[in-house]
Amino acid sequence: MKVLVVYYSLEGHTEIVARLLTEELGADLLKLELLRPFPDKGFKKYFWCGKSAVFREKPVLRTKMPDLSQYDLIVIGTPIWAGNCASPINSLIDIVRNDYALAGKKIGLLVTNGGGSIKKCVKQIEKTLNGCIFLKPLHFINPSKEQREEIVSRIKTWINENLKS
Repeated sequence: MKVLVVYYSLEGHTEIVARLLTEELGADLLKLELLRPFPDKGFKKYFWCGKSAVFREKPVLRTKMPDLSQYDLIVIGTPIWAGNCASPINSLIDIVRNDYALAGKKIGLLVTNGGGSIKKCVKQIEKTLNGCIFLKPLHFINPSKEQREEIVSRIKTWINENLKS
């Protein structure tokens, strides 16, 4: 099975898990980068990131998409901002929804946050990529490099529950 893990990470939490997931799956990895990056510190970070998520903005991506038709599974990794997916994920979804035929494609979701519900983010992606086959989301609260063994264990469990027949 050919797999792509595509993710956005501002502070590195989602990136930690995305890289480990990529290793476990033997997948290709694609980090979403913005033409104009968000502030990553202080009040400006919370204001601009929160505002862009709440208003479902679509910041311009610097990252170019590969041909997604070659993948059997696409895993989308996002942090939660103000209860929503990070706004670069809105940009990704807009691109893939308009440029690729994804109906019937398996989609995995990797979600990180500081706590609270991920339902709104999951529904946001499922609604806009209707026709895809969604796997059970993989969710981590404040993952860090120090939790490597626990993260890998949960990833292996997720793989066994979702991808092994």
